[in-house]
Amino acid sequence: MTDDANHGTHMSPTMRCEKCLQPVIEGPDGGYVCGLCYYVVEPWGYEERRKEGVKRAAKVRQEKTEVRRQAKERKSTA
Repeated sequence: MTDDANHGTHMSPTMRCEKCLQPVIEGPDGGYVCGLCYYVVEPWGYEERRKEGVKRAAKVRQEKTEVRRQAKERKSTA
């Protein structure tokens, strides 16, 4: 297969949307979103990776919030 705008390297002529049978392009980790009907097929293991990512993001947000609170307290006491 060629690698240009009309012929992606991940295009499989036999891969079609489960709902509308439109040809779809598989994502780098598997799965796809149909461009016609927006049906979503998530890659294997995505649910667990997403949960881990949400936990990591929450931890980072909490750390940033704590840093801002401490900076605000130092500023108000100075």
